[in-house]
Amino acid sequence: MSDKASGLPITLRWLTGAAAIGSAFLAMDSLRLFSERPLLDFIITVQNHYYYALMGLLLPLCYLLNPTIKNPKGIWFDGLLAIAACGACIFFFVNAETMLDFGWEFGAPDYAVWVSYLLWILIMEAVRRSGGMVLFGLVFVFSLYPIFAESLPGPISGMASTPAETAAYHVMSIESILGLPFRAFAQLVIGFLIFGIALQQTGGGRFFINLAFAVFGHVRGGSAKVAIVSSGLMGSMSGSVITNFLTTGQMTIPLCKTTAWKKSMPLVWSPVLLLVGCYCHRSWVQLLL
Repeated sequence: MSDKASGLPITLRWLTGAAAIGSAFLAMDSLRLFSERPLLDFIITVQNHYYYALMGLLLPLCYLLNPTIKNPKGIWFDGLLAIAACGACIFFFVNAETMLDFGWEFGAPDYAVWVSYLLWILIMEAVRRSGGMVLFGLVFVFSLYPIFAESLPGPISGMASTPAETAAYHVMSIESILGLPFRAFAQLVIGFLIFGIALQQTGGGRFFINLAFAVFGHVRGGSAKVAIVSSGLMGSMSGSVITNFLTTGQMTIPLCKTTAWKKSMPLVWSPVLLLVGCYCHRSWVQLLL
């Protein structure tokens, strides 16, 4: 369990673990890893069911693992936000088919609009806690764009929407909260993450790192070479840049910080090298040389 989760009360630690296990099971079932047909297809009948269910499991963790008030007595506030987020996602999960049938993203009933406002605010708070004020400011400004689009200069102007229409479209369409980044995570990235973390926890990642240490740990720039080789070996198994960064990076980045590298450098070049190898079709041997 992560350091953040270990500082929670025992009840919340169990809830956090249950949410993590539930989201992993939901993702693997959606990816058809258990059988040819999803085991939950009697509940998840449309794709939005899966999206809102996954959001309902993961979004509350943003408040529990990133508390605003460090005092343990303030955990009740974070728990309240987590319950509200889970409840809002359950509402949209239950009404997922109705939303599609009646086009709620363009004309939702009043009660659905108010729940959309709630989820919009909760997601913005989750962005602030997990990404910081800069990311929060950018996302918040762009989320308000539909309301003020008509008042903006020519190239970036557009048809204005009311706050109610904006909230409904943000939450119930597939172009905003459930847009391409979230769908890519839910349909692709989460599978790589689960596989990579499982490989790391069962010793596969440690084997690759030890092999790289044995070959390059004693040469000049050994820490960087170890990072590249271990990432290359891990990537040959997982096939994911993000999984690579989250698994081998947990050991290679602190290693590089202990050498002459500036503390910020490993955080910069590690994902850059992984992306270069992915997008430029360069092998890890070429990157090493």
